[in-house]
Amino acid sequence: MRILDPIEIRIANILSRDGRASNREIARRLGVSEGSIRQRLRRLTNAGVLRIAAQVNPDAAPEAFLAIVGLKIDGRQLESCARRIRALPPVLATMIVTGRHDLMAVVLASSRQTLVDFVTKDLAAIPGIRDSETNVVLRSYGQWLDPERVWPEAGSAGKTMEKN
Repeated sequence: MRILDPIEIRIANILSRDGRASNREIARRLGVSEGSIRQRLRRLTNAGVLRIAAQVNPDAAPEAFLAIVGLKIDGRQLESCARRIRALPPVLATMIVTGRHDLMAVVLASSRQTLVDFVTKDLAAIPGIRDSETNVVLRSYGQWLDPERVWPEAGSAGKTMEKN
């Protein structure tokens, strides 16, 4: 994965907090030209380094349940299980991991019953799943993919440019 330069990290950080920030606003905050922002965003999105998408805020829906589901999978079926699980409606992300589990799924269920059905019916119908462990998120701190946490040295260098 390409390491972002300090300006690109600041662009990503601004957009991760406000995906609707205009190129003009980002340029003003970073003290660079709007054309520079437009070019960088085009290059980063075309290369697949940066993807701009809406995020659901689970705190805004108190009846919703955010959960991290750890799964043990028959190794020969790991890829097919990951694809099938990712396709299920409440699943936000799936990740093949090392450690106690083989696969982690991040799930945002609209209700307790939706989460129960996901675990007891949807997952149970997928061949290759040997075991699962569901962890309901009680409180989340910060965003998951904060560019400054990935490359803190570049982010702090880029902060000097921002004029809030």
